[in-house]
Amino acid sequence: MPIRLYLFSGLRLLALAWVVNVSLGVATFAWAVPAAESPATIRAAVEAFVRAGLPPGGEKVKIDVQGPAPGLRFPQCADLRTAYFGNANPYGAQTVEVRCTAPSVWSLYLPVRVDRPQGVVVVARALQAGHVLTAADLTTVERDAARLPPGAETDAQALVGQVLRYSVAAGQPLVQSMLTGPQLVHYGQSVSLIAQGMGVRLVALGQAMADGRVGQSVLVRNVQSGRVVSGIVDALGQVVVPLQ
Repeated sequence: MPIRLYLFSGLRLLALAWVVNVSLGVATFAWAVPAAESPATIRAAVEAFVRAGLPPGGEKVKIDVQGPAPGLRFPQCADLRTAYFGNANPYGAQTVEVRCTAPSVWSLYLPVRVDRPQGVVVVARALQAGHVLTAADLTTVERDAARLPPGAETDAQALVGQVLRYSVAAGQPLVQSMLTGPQLVHYGQSVSLIAQGMGVRLVALGQAMADGRVGQSVLVRNVQSGRVVSGIVDALGQVVVPLQ
């Protein structure tokens, strides 16, 4: 009796091998599994796409492509295309669409993390508010720039002598708002009182009426005239009174 194979409407057969076991009189059908696109190829295409869109100086970035999920199979693709889905910020968390147009049509979306290492100053140990920073307190490490607080400091040497306004934990990046200048003027101290402006510079001996840090306004009594004036403490510990 002849063996007949009926193809039902809507069933697509990619390949069919019909093997007849004569001794048993049994017909065996074997399906040829279509070739699958390699997950490594998909990830490589996404990484190349993201790297090509980085601004100049992005050679050191770390690109982490997540997926495809284990167990997912996609037919081999002759025309693999990539595009950003949603936010196209070159750094941080991204989503990339991978689309095949031939010979089969399929698409998937892969999350991508783009980290840009940047040197940043952090404290080497936990420190209390009011601590005067020394070189031993500071170290420079590389962190992802997208996860750093705005204004994170990058020059450790420039921070030596600065005073912490808040307590900080070990490894915490430093920003200028957490720091204040050292106290250069103390109450009762003799200071140089400088009046300058409009091409004039006058220097007199003064006595500080309050403590003061760099950039702070303090009252100073002119020792010669007895007059009390307000001035700004500069980086040399002098009190400058602008003439207008």
